[in-house]
Amino acid sequence: MAQAQTALELPAVGEGTGEQYSPEMEYDQYMRLGFAAEQQGDYQTAAQYFRAALYAIPEDQEATIAYWNARNAMQESRSPEAPAPLFDQYMNAGYDATEQGDYSTALEQFQQALAIRPGDYYASQALRNVQTYLSRGTQPDSPDDVSNTYFIYASELPYDRYMRLGYAASQREDYRSAVDYFRSALYERPNDRTATIAYWNAVEAANAVAPVAPSAAEPYDRFMRLGYDATQREDYSAALSFFENALSERPDDGYAIQAIRNVETYLSQEQ
Repeated sequence: MAQAQTALELPAVGEGTGEQYSPEMEYDQYMRLGFAAEQQGDYQTAAQYFRAALYAIPEDQEATIAYWNARNAMQESRSPEAPAPLFDQYMNAGYDATEQGDYSTALEQFQQALAIRPGDYYASQALRNVQTYLSRGTQPDSPDDVSNTYFIYASELPYDRYMRLGYAASQREDYRSAVDYFRSALYERPNDRTATIAYWNAVEAANAVAPVAPSAAEPYDRFMRLGYDATQREDYSAALSFFENALSERPDDGYAIQAIRNVETYLSQEQ
């Protein structure tokens, strides 16, 4: 299956370089590029860069304000009497078809949208999504190993990548892989409602197919869930305690370790 056209070239910070980049370094780069695009009057590109900065540091005040300022500037540049642009019409039709499970129609609509705005991130990502859903995530662009997904699309944001692969895994009823993908999406955006719902739906489906022994699953999953809930309500001290308890249940667990790193970053930002 052919891959989607290349999307907006968001810097793939650290990918393929062997270097470890902190969220702060990613944030600084995306913010700098966003302000540069804004100065050139390219508010759509600026909004996408600011959005990427928010993935690096969720809920950052400066990035949030910059993002919505760019979105408002986009709206103000359009005539209020003007009908929805053709691009938006194709995108909305594609999203509706995706919601109905009509992926062939969705694919055609997103291709039309991308033809109008070559390189648009949202059209490119929507096209990637439906391509993966059509293949049920079994083609080379959707490997089973989560760690390999970092090198699929250089311009694809990690959250979008994990959600795409998680839904594809659910379609082929590989719920354990879906759990891993959605959990990885939550590490990128801990407060995201869509990823949280998808994660716990996948957990329930996985346990319904092949229940995990309570002694092995319940304490760890309970602590992780409590940690995510505490993170969502911004009680980072409580979240840290829950994730540390989860880590004690599964020493060296990569998910618990990453969650601890996240909340430690949030705690340092509060100080």
